[in-house]
Amino acid sequence: MAEPLASGPEHLQAEQVDSLVAAAGVDGALAILDAFQRSTLDLLSVMGEDLRSGALSEASRTAHAVKGSAANVGAAALAECASAIEKACKEGDGAVASQQLSEAQKYYLAFCEEFKARIEHL
Repeated sequence: MAEPLASGPEHLQAEQVDSLVAAAGVDGALAILDAFQRSTLDLLSVMGEDLRSGALSEASRTAHAVKGSAANVGAAALAECASAIEKACKEGDGAVASQQLSEAQKYYLAFCEEFKARIEHL
């Protein structure tokens, strides 16, 4: 197996990606990444709209969905950030949730790049 890629916060849980590849093969893992990318982009967009309109309850539910799907594919930093957004929304702190959304978008992009790089090294 390939060694974990260097990163700041743990964007990618290498063992989770390796498990996906072992179960689904490289093509299957790439298909999972593609589905994750499409759904997560949509969810992050909806979450941003909800936060801008003050719909914190809806944003909290969306953050919960992002947290779960991110954890399933090994996007550790994104899952943790989505959890922080969910918590901020439940506490009524839209400003903190909005700040965290900006971080979540960065973590999402970093994860996708690291996922593809890891697959190429297997």
